[in-house]
Amino acid sequence: MEGTGTTLEHRMLNDTLGALGDGHTITLTPEQGILLLEGWHNALPGDVGAERVLSEIETLRDHLKTGQYDGEKIRHLLLSMASHTLTLSHEPSVGESTAHQLRQLANALRNFTSQIDL
Repeated sequence: MEGTGTTLEHRMLNDTLGALGDGHTITLTPEQGILLLEGWHNALPGDVGAERVLSEIETLRDHLKTGQYDGEKIRHLLLSMASHTLTLSHEPSVGESTAHQLRQLANALRNFTSQIDL
């Protein structure tokens, strides 16, 4: 997530923040979630420091594709993604604007977990 250009990562960050908002009132279908996860899967390979998030994205995407949703597993993955996203926001190579958006995303992911039926 280096630099400040209009990279795929930045477009995905903007799209995801647009879809999640603050995370409190989301009406995101599993299919829409899969599309967002696919976008991130395409955007992150090779990004230093994003390996953990990428692994969680793959796991969550694959889980959602089964159609058999385990709320606790989804919640755990989203909380872990939020934690790793927050860690990425503190990387020295991340610009302040991007860092702010990453912190927003981490908060939205955390807030979203309260909507998951366990």
